[in-house]
Amino acid sequence: MITEYGALTMLAGRVKELPRSSDTPDVRMLPAYDNYLIGYRTREASVPALHQARVRPGGGLIRPTVIADGLAIATWTRGPGSRSIQVDAFEPVPPQIEQGIDMEKEAVVGFLRPWACR
Repeated sequence: MITEYGALTMLAGRVKELPRSSDTPDVRMLPAYDNYLIGYRTREASVPALHQARVRPGGGLIRPTVIADGLAIATWTRGPGSRSIQVDAFEPVPPQIEQGIDMEKEAVVGFLRPWACR
């Protein structure tokens, strides 16, 4: 059990993945039905009202979503095969966030790759 608060423990090889400054946006690609998107009565804090229908188009569907600094900015789908991911941004994306999306794409493709051989 770790009793010290504020300490960070991680694999040495993953240190390069840490943001270099507080100006770097935290970009995450969430899967469909992620708890962040369904765990609250309303999604107004995480999904802008203007884009609710793109994340939750109806029929109980909740799409995979790209989050930047806690706010939904896009949805994503797997392209043909497991090696491509297509992102459908709600609005133009600044270069820093685009870089974060590219990093997340690589991570998701790397995660999915073992199942591509089945």
